[in-house]
Amino acid sequence: MNRIARAVLVSSLFISSAGFAQDAEFNMQVDVDDEDMPAARIKMKTTTNVDGEETTTVKVRGGGTRMDVRMTGGTMETESRTETTHTESRMGPSRAERREERRAEMPMASEPAFRDCGVGTDEGCTTRRDGQLPMDASTWRGFYQSLKSEHNELVRQEKAEKMLKRVYLTAAQFGMVLDLFNNEITRLEVAKVTAPHVVDPQHALGFSSKWRNSISGSEYTDIITE
Repeated sequence: MNRIARAVLVSSLFISSAGFAQDAEFNMQVDVDDEDMPAARIKMKTTTNVDGEETTTVKVRGGGTRMDVRMTGGTMETESRTETTHTESRMGPSRAERREERRAEMPMASEPAFRDCGVGTDEGCTTRRDGQLPMDASTWRGFYQSLKSEHNELVRQEKAEKMLKRVYLTAAQFGMVLDLFNNEITRLEVAKVTAPHVVDPQHALGFSSKWRNSISGSEYTDIITE
């Protein structure tokens, strides 16, 4: 027996007994042993108009079926509607989903709490610029020693500019590079090339004092704050 037929049957039983109660309203819960309609809510209301004519209205809700039955003076009007609710039943997550869940549970690799950039305590060592970290201790020592061992300052400048266009460095490392150049003009040229790759330029503002010429010092400040 389908859901609507069951609803009609239940409704008819109540309608047949409606004469026992006038101007009454009933609310009931009826359980039906049917997977399509496991339970139904029935609401019945009986009223009498001024002419003594009785009207019984029965509303049935259950299993996705809505039915309204109205009976007046032996005439029955029935309106029914079926509502479909989409539910998804799955045995469990797929293999790909289980793999994604395991990947999500794995801890993400993070930067080490301490990173050595070869200049002792350096706040900028774990700072990124353009997504890049500054030179680590091993890279920095090789680079710095290569510059320091070069006696010709122009050759040293060429080496520094070529390397510093590709790598990033901290303000502490930057200060040590500047100290390798005695000529203030050469030092300023190196600063122009290097400043965009300093990961923590705010820590390099004080390096303007490395220039005795105030004009050069002011120009350096403009470069490092760009």
